[in-house]
Amino acid sequence: MDRKITRGGLPTTTLSDAVWLGRALPQTSEQAWPPRPPVRDHSKDPHLRTSLRAELPYEAVINYGITYSGAWRVRNMSMSGVFVEMDVGDLQEGAVVEFVLRYHYRGEALEHRLPATATRIQPNGVALKFGRYDDETYTQLINLLYAR
Repeated sequence: MDRKITRGGLPTTTLSDAVWLGRALPQTSEQAWPPRPPVRDHSKDPHLRTSLRAELPYEAVINYGITYSGAWRVRNMSMSGVFVEMDVGDLQEGAVVEFVLRYHYRGEALEHRLPATATRIQPNGVALKFGRYDDETYTQLINLLYAR
């Protein structure tokens, strides 16, 4: 079968070429190779981790309502939240608290006061999800978690 010549002098593809190209290129994302993992909807399960966590040898203060707690051990922390080993007392899931972390980095004393929501209460502690924080805090947390 002869190929047709277009005005630009280039041959057009034949029907058999189009069929083979159509089989080689997937039409939808479900047909893509290699198969993509399913996208998880984190809004349905707030306990799923959304970022890497690091173990930290620090203590933090959790301010709840008009009360201040003592210093509690931070078990692990990420850019989006933290698990603090503490006596939860009357703290309820969904409560808004202030997470206060003080530490030294490169000879400089730093303090972060981050708004957080209690997402999981356990007998040995509480999981907190951080609220919004500024770019400077973001940079300092990156340095704390990943550049040490």
